[in-house]
Amino acid sequence: MPSLSVIIPAFNEEHYIERTLLALRKQTLKDFEIIVKDGESRDKTVGIAEKHADNVISKRDVSVGDARNQGASCANGEVLVFVDADTQLPPRALERVAKLMKANEDVIGGSCRKVPDGENILNRLMYELVNISTFLSFYLHIGGAHGNCMYIKKSVFRKIGGFNPKIKVAEEQEFVRRAMRFGKFAFLLDLCVLENSRRIKQWGKLKLYMSWFIGTFKSFKIWKKQMYEKVR
Repeated sequence: MPSLSVIIPAFNEEHYIERTLLALRKQTLKDFEIIVKDGESRDKTVGIAEKHADNVISKRDVSVGDARNQGASCANGEVLVFVDADTQLPPRALERVAKLMKANEDVIGGSCRKVPDGENILNRLMYELVNISTFLSFYLHIGGAHGNCMYIKKSVFRKIGGFNPKIKVAEEQEFVRRAMRFGKFAFLLDLCVLENSRRIKQWGKLKLYMSWFIGTFKSFKIWKKQMYEKVR
């Protein structure tokens, strides 16, 4: 199976990142490395990351795309897996990705569903609407990824120059559109990651959903100016 590098962009994530890292250490697949790209956090993020990650890089970045690019520059794996600091992978997630990439040479990357933590039905419904829209963008070949749970061959990542660091929202959609020139993208409906619902609490459902929705349009350069609060 191909070797994997898990890259986690982080900025002031002391309350969330340990759960993410512990979930990775419980993976059934063992041939992978963990790289935490810290954006010069002012809390205990780096100290926590150093306990569980294989490599911790603390350096200023201008966007989450820039942070992912910096992390990828140090990766040794054949496949890059991007996970956010507040997102937990189920135990067989990396094994599933590795088997998929080995069995399908034409697949160059992919993503999966995500759900929020907690039992709030409205929160879960909102996330499923986002999952549906992301799957539709995948089906229509205009995107199709969640930035907190996506993977790609390192060779393709290098060919397209990584993420565009100037894009602040929906940077993964623009990234996928460029990557699909080199092969197929997969969206795994039966693989689901758990995301902390903090942004729903901080922003409210409407503001958060609209930021996702508008950000997707901005990734098509409908609007030139893009603003996004740095949260990872």
